Amino acid sequence: MLRTTWDFLVTLQLFNQSDMKTIVFPVTVFSQALASHHSVIRFLLVVFWIWMHLLYFTVTNQSFGTSPEEDAVNKPSRPIPAKRISVDSAVTLGWMLAPVDLALSLYAGAVPSGMAICVLTSIYCSGGGHSHWLSKNGCCAGFYALFEYGATQIADSSEKLNRNQLGAIIGSALIIFTTIHAQDFRDDEGDALLGRRTFTLSFPVFSRITMPILLSVWSIALCLLSEANQFVLLVLVALGAVTGIRFLTLKSAKDDRLSYLYYNIWLSMAHVAFSSLNLDGIAVYFQ
Repeated sequence: MLRTTWDFLVTLQLFNQSDMKTIVFPVTVFSQALASHHSVIRFLLVVFWIWMHLLYFTVTNQSFGTSPEEDAVNKPSRPIPAKRISVDSAVTLGWMLAPVDLALSLYAGAVPSGMAICVLTSIYCSGGGHSHWLSKNGCCAGFYALFEYGATQIADSSEKLNRNQLGAIIGSALIIFTTIHAQDFRDDEGDALLGRRTFTLSFPVFSRITMPILLSVWSIALCLLSEANQFVLLVLVALGAVTGIRFLTLKSAKDDRLSYLYYNIWLSMAHVAFSSLNLDGIAVYFQ
């Protein structure tokens, strides 16, 4: 019995495993940085809320359409291609998670975000949001914004966020929309075999050129707009430059996986800088 329960929990974690460093960790840190009040209970609730809503998305996404076949090529350790759970059982699990997540959102005080994540999951999977790089980038930016909004509400125990918090979340979504193709370089070979239309395959040269430009532009913009520690901003600029140049010059799948790790560290640093935005001060400066 205990072994069966443990195996089931491991299976659930494997659905989320590849997104722990891209969603759970950075969104948790971001929400804590944006929150005005902190408590251990609220922190644990934030982590659990993010993990559960991410689980609904990953289970639905990984069991939809050709995803099992794609994961068998690109991510064979995921639960379905690894034969830990069948496609039909995963679909049933997804349907069971939806009401559980909505009840959790009701308890935590983040119903709009929780409902919107469920709707956007349907748009991404069954609505074709994943099928073109532009709509995929838009959906990814939307997911980040919704996770960050709901997590910040829970962390702050507040229904309404202030202008600086909203500005930080909008800025974060814009960064994701313009740079999230960083995650696609490492999967180019498998995506090409499957005929996927990612930005990196549609524009193989241009997509790499954009990386040092976009990461540097965003880093410099945050230096101008954020009141974060100067050391943090310096590291942000340096890491953005190094990561961008890596994507441009080092093109093997192994190099791209390491570059994507650097990108996630850069993104976390950008979130730290966004958490110190002072839009009120900027508005006064331009008056």
